[in-house]
Amino acid sequence: MTAPTMNTVVSPTPLDTAQTAARAFAQVARDAVTARGAFYVALAGGSTPKLMYRALRDQTIPWAALHVYFSDERSVGPDSPDSNYKLAYDELLAHVPIPAEQVHRLQGEVRPVQDAARAYEALLPAQFDVVLLGMGDDGHTASLFPGTAALHATGRVTANHVPKLDTDRLTFTFPEINAARERWLLVTGANKANILREVKDGLEAHPVAQVQEPTWFLDEAAAQAL
Repeated sequence: MTAPTMNTVVSPTPLDTAQTAARAFAQVARDAVTARGAFYVALAGGSTPKLMYRALRDQTIPWAALHVYFSDERSVGPDSPDSNYKLAYDELLAHVPIPAEQVHRLQGEVRPVQDAARAYEALLPAQFDVVLLGMGDDGHTASLFPGTAALHATGRVTANHVPKLDTDRLTFTFPEINAARERWLLVTGANKANILREVKDGLEAHPVAQVQEPTWFLDEAAAQAL
């Protein structure tokens, strides 16, 4: 098997990685608005996206033309400290003039969770400009965990039971992620290095390997084994 070519952007530290990704975000947002009148983005949770959201506050971005969605969510409400929406709201959305009606959260508190997935599908644009993703130290991305049913889901959004966490998650499917114009993976930390090396070497066991032609925003610690 031929190992895939990885499109990597490596910065010295997690903060540098976040700032580099924020500058790239601002540029692609401006380009999308110029070309198509709007920018459709799916945000992610995690420590590196959190730093990126803070950095975005200082960027020149046509905020009124942004339409914000989320690539996954935990089974919690918007006020929970575990909510990806709350993280993005606290670090970015509360500080920039995106119209409230253009921010679409995944309703993790809805039961059954399948209903929330179906409702979110009805809100999605025809195509995202960028889907932001992270990667866990088990190789999961969004809420697509190793050994779970959602790895093979079709559709656009699905509920996914994660046995090791004893919980359900809402997540974009791989077909939805891969349909975006661009897929960005923000990954930092030495604990991610071995998985990145295995993905680079063509190992397909890790869920993140199913993301097609992503741009990897890495710090030096994560990139050390590449």
